[in-house]
Amino acid sequence: MKTIAKIIIILAVFFVGFYFGQQQASSPVEQETVSTQEAIQRVSLMLDFGNGTIKTFRDIEWKQGMNVFDLLKSVAGKNNLEFSYKDYEGDLGVFIKSIDNLENSAEGNFWWQYWVNNKYGKVGSSNYILKPGDVIEWKLVRGQL
Repeated sequence: MKTIAKIIIILAVFFVGFYFGQQQASSPVEQETVSTQEAIQRVSLMLDFGNGTIKTFRDIEWKQGMNVFDLLKSVAGKNNLEFSYKDYEGDLGVFIKSIDNLENSAEGNFWWQYWVNNKYGKVGSSNYILKPGDVIEWKLVRGQL
């Protein structure tokens, strides 16, 4: 008799666990996870002109192999922003000279520099490969880092 009671209890626990496991598997949490993963396949760009003007571009489609320069070029093309650059090829890569008609100034010691996820870019913008979710900031700042 005790063995039959134990078997019934074990089966009841199994079926209750199975039922709640099915409910959890089909809950909206799974859908939120998918949405979050889709959102991570994007990058963002901010342009800080050093004069109080900041332009932000969010949810830009990330592509495999995309670099910081590719992102700037894409955003500039879609938003009528002019920019100029010099390509040093090799390890130095692309050097940004101006964005939206604001130029580097050796006399004033202002330079366009970029950060990825709040970390200063230490290679040319064409050499820094982006990952999904990266936030890129171009800033016109005093002094060369």
